[in-house]
Amino acid sequence: MSDGGDTGVTEDESTATSGEGQEGAPAKRLKFPTALTVLALVLLGVWLASFFIPGGRYEIDPETGGPVPGTYHELPSCGDAAQGEPCENNSLDAQFGLLWRAPPNGLYGIENVENGQVGADEVGFLYGSAQIFFFVLAVGAFITVTMKTESIQAGIGRLALRFRHTPALLVIVLMSVFALGGTTYGMWEETLGFFVLMVPLTLALGYDRLVAVSIIFLGAGTGVLASTVNPFATGVASDAAGIDISDGLGLRLVMFIVLVPLAALYVLRYGARVRKDPSRSLLPPEASAVGDVEEVAPLTARQKVTLVVFFAAFATLIYGFVPWNDVWNTIFDADFPLPTFGNFYFT
Repeated sequence: MSDGGDTGVTEDESTATSGEGQEGAPAKRLKFPTALTVLALVLLGVWLASFFIPGGRYEIDPETGGPVPGTYHELPSCGDAAQGEPCENNSLDAQFGLLWRAPPNGLYGIENVENGQVGADEVGFLYGSAQIFFFVLAVGAFITVTMKTESIQAGIGRLALRFRHTPALLVIVLMSVFALGGTTYGMWEETLGFFVLMVPLTLALGYDRLVAVSIIFLGAGTGVLASTVNPFATGVASDAAGIDISDGLGLRLVMFIVLVPLAALYVLRYGARVRKDPSRSLLPPEASAVGDVEEVAPLTARQKVTLVVFFAAFATLIYGFVPWNDVWNTIFDADFPLPTFGNFYFT
């Protein structure tokens, strides 16, 4: 019995209920850390690496404010540098201060359009990476809320129901949808919610689980690879390089037009082989299909409205992000502007 007051629980009972690995005790499952934890670990890892990797800098172009290619050079330690020469302070106090100031320095604040000053209480445009930070938060929250309503999953299911008698056409349509998501807004992590739906659908159509994975990964991955107006890849990279997002757009369009059909043909070739002879699947023999296309429930009125808002929002995003005048002049070599409503970009 316990030494304190009578709790009604014996030592044997306490050991049985709290002992690790005992029968009846729920096993603790490891969970992937949150995004904030991953960012904190990355920040700490980069900070630790700064003690071993020598610091350096580029020459800055006064007109564009961007780095000049080919001008990178290592910085000497402040103890060895001449007076007034840029140097790297390797002291622990200085490096620890940089660690704490890294998040606010990365986001920084708002730039006053009149005097050019930057601060948290200024009025003007977001400065530094703050606009990208808030943009990622907004897009992530928007997609998360949409996924919670199960509107996207139900829409894909209804699409599959329509093409249930032509599964090859279904594969092409679904891969095109994922590819469009990848090339426009970098659809990748958001695909995790589709596996629960895609696996039973492909099994019901006579394919195996590898086809479901390929539709999602190769579809979205090919779109991201040929990012045309992807703000998280092409947009950030072009902004850092000081060039327009339309630079190289023609080549990226050619990549998208060529690579997406090749990826679809690759999946179709494997899927047709599995449908004809299931023993040729690269996966071990599986049980019967765990679902039927006929079981897909019809879209509710709320889900239909949600899908309309979802696609309208991304259409607005793509429209506002793409510099249509630059694209028009690049493709058609025209000198007159298009009647557009402006360029939203990250501001």
